[in-house]
Amino acid sequence: MKLTRTKWDAKSLALDETLFHTANGYLGVRGCFEEGCPEGTATIRGCYINGVYDTVPLSYPERLFGFPEEAQRLVNLPDVQTMRLFLDGEEFSLFGGGDVLAYERVLDTDSGTVSRKIRWKSPKGATVDIEITRVASFVRQELFLTLYSVTSVDFDGEIELISSVDCNVSNFVDASDPRVASERLRHIFPKTAKFSRGVGVVECRTGVSDICIAICQQHCISRDADINTSVVDSGIETRIKTRLQPTDGFLVEKFTTLSDSRRQENPRTYAREVLADAVATGSEELLQEQSDFLADFWRGAKVEINGCSKLQDGMEFNMYQLLQSAGHDSITSVASKGISGEGYEGHYFWDTEIYIFPFFLYTRPQIAKNLLGFRYNTLDGARAHAAIMGHTRGALYPWRTISGSECSSFFPAGSAQYHLTGDVAHAFMQYYYATGDMDFMAAKGLEVLIETARLWLDAGNFGADGKFHIHSVTGPDEYTCCVSDNYYTNRCAQHNLWGAVEIYNLLKDAGRLGQLKIAFDEQELADFTYAADEMFLPYDNDLGIHAQDSSFLQKPVWDLAATPKEKFPLLLHYHPLYLYRYQVCKQADTVLAHFLFEDGVTDDIMRRSYEYYDKITTHDSSLSGCVFGIMASRLGLGEKAYEYFVDTVCGDLDNIHGNTRDGLHVANLGGAWLAVVCGFAGLRLRNDGLYFRFTLPREWDAYSFHVRYRGSLLKVTVNRQGGGVELISGAAVPVIIER
Repeated sequence: MKLTRTKWDAKSLALDETLFHTANGYLGVRGCFEEGCPEGTATIRGCYINGVYDTVPLSYPERLFGFPEEAQRLVNLPDVQTMRLFLDGEEFSLFGGGDVLAYERVLDTDSGTVSRKIRWKSPKGATVDIEITRVASFVRQELFLTLYSVTSVDFDGEIELISSVDCNVSNFVDASDPRVASERLRHIFPKTAKFSRGVGVVECRTGVSDICIAICQQHCISRDADINTSVVDSGIETRIKTRLQPTDGFLVEKFTTLSDSRRQENPRTYAREVLADAVATGSEELLQEQSDFLADFWRGAKVEINGCSKLQDGMEFNMYQLLQSAGHDSITSVASKGISGEGYEGHYFWDTEIYIFPFFLYTRPQIAKNLLGFRYNTLDGARAHAAIMGHTRGALYPWRTISGSECSSFFPAGSAQYHLTGDVAHAFMQYYYATGDMDFMAAKGLEVLIETARLWLDAGNFGADGKFHIHSVTGPDEYTCCVSDNYYTNRCAQHNLWGAVEIYNLLKDAGRLGQLKIAFDEQELADFTYAADEMFLPYDNDLGIHAQDSSFLQKPVWDLAATPKEKFPLLLHYHPLYLYRYQVCKQADTVLAHFLFEDGVTDDIMRRSYEYYDKITTHDSSLSGCVFGIMASRLGLGEKAYEYFVDTVCGDLDNIHGNTRDGLHVANLGGAWLAVVCGFAGLRLRNDGLYFRFTLPREWDAYSFHVRYRGSLLKVTVNRQGGGVELISGAAVPVIIER
């Protein structure tokens, strides 16, 4: 797939900087122009390392007990993009001062590159062709490579290229949008800048978290040139000069490596080693490495749609961006904006486990395992957070985090979303069902399941009706907060409790309990089972639907039809308490529960619930539409399913939510994959096999995709004659096709 622009618009610069960003799960560089933009241009220049954060204080007019005192923020690192071009002193710019005769920008998801091709005529009339290619290597994740070529059309004179590492940077702010940081703070401070033996080295640190970052840079030049690198106040600057005559070409290969102290004991030494190896390998082989990696990725990840090229391209864009966004090291996870921007300050939410994790579980299981490794490695933080929240046992995962501590300062729509703990447990169970990896469950999974199950026993209680109730929580719908017995939360808790018992008994029978690092009384198994069996699941007999919570259906219904379009999203125009008093949903809640936990719920109840909540949901969150589309497929509502699917696939490409400038909606990208695989193909994973229920949108002739299950690779194809599953490699596995 190639995302192509043949013209550029200053008004959409920040949007394209997101869409054309370059990342590999470790580092991300926004697609800003190397030459920069004039002061006041709506650009968001950024370079990031997944999980490199600074700590910022959280201030409250009235701080109550347990409110987090500080938060973490993804740091905008030194600018490694800048390369300014001069022709006999005339500076190349797209913003006036010369003519742009041709322009093309391409994101190529097969080669893993972003390139720009420009034919530029200078104010004095000289014409050159400029081609710039960027790569964030999937094979060498610390490497960011820029290839900058200039070819003279009719220019005869001196060319100068100024390349730099600039530490004079700060994070982007927008005080008008709660989804973006609202105060400008500087987070990066230089330590040293040196140049020797052709290599520039900049070391810096974050202001409070004291994470060290090393950046090494080396330039390789295709022809004789004068090259001079100097240390400047803000970092290092390299000036390259040569002369061109008509038809002459000039290529600069800019190798940049970044490393950090969260992962490496000596980031400078490691970055230099990676740099030396990359330079010795050469750009041609590095590009081939990238292409080979992606060829292997697409063999197991591509979704093929026969019937709509726009949606085919959209799916490939979304899957590629998922790959660019996911941490691979168990130190990090997937930020809600990936590494494409600073929206939500680089925090990890429940988005990963529910919307993103399934894609990797079925396409790159090792990445899925590493994402769970992040949750295991932050289990102590979850235990500490549970204690802060008043619990005497168990683990409560924070709503927003980077390092494992809570970063949410608005607890009603933050820390109160206890369901995240159940979402994490659900992902561990799904991983076991899909892989059968008993070693991982013995070493890590069971401990997480037990500690999260304990949380529910401490958070809930048995009422006079004999049922187990969980009070004062918030479900996925953030327009309804701090309620009793949120249906989604209770279902998550129920499956968490059952799951802990299931995995404990499984490992006990296999003699694999020896790796459990916590004390555990088997009486707790009975307690888990009893609470799960008696879990209260609110249901309204008159409407025949599951109520979102115990009080939701008692509220007046918000008149969405009478609400002006400019008042959406509601969260930006109405006080939270005003929203809480109405039946109005920001996103899928009960409907999501029916997708994830459909066992024991009849089709009639699902259908009535779907129709009810569909009318009162604004979909102000990008996490919502895909779920409604999946359940529409499940219920045979093909037209509605397809409508939701189109919006999901095109969410960022068409900037449907109006804020893609701040970064991709990564959960929505995963939702597009789920909409095909779990929606149209009806995939459900149970402990006894893979289940499918095939549907085919009338607009398509066929579609297909691959899934990995229990070590085997399967190809699923659905067409007008029906659907089937083909074993591509590995042993036979249980697959059930429902009619």
